[in-house]
Amino acid sequence: MNKNNSMKVKRNESAVWRVIDDEIVVLVPEGAMVHALTGCGSRVWELIEGETAISEIVQRICAEYEVEAQRAEKEITQFIYSLLDNKLVEIVPKAGEETTN
Repeated sequence: MNKNNSMKVKRNESAVWRVIDDEIVVLVPEGAMVHALTGCGSRVWELIEGETAISEIVQRICAEYEVEAQRAEKEITQFIYSLLDNKLVEIVPKAGEETTN
């Protein structure tokens, strides 16, 4: 597995989200931006509970969907980074480290 998959992520604590129909709608007050997550993206969001390792998310998605582990790892990691870019999640620093986000 990619070394990035040992990283842990957590939801932005100020984000507010709701399930509406088959999608998750997330509002981040800092930028007053609304984001809609659908399909597997909404499932990834649900799996981010507390501090969650990307590898745990990949394992759960592989178990729940018919997807090859390598493909899931690549796509979920990219998706997590897009959530990070949109300030929906934060990287959890390792003990003794600080994040620059």
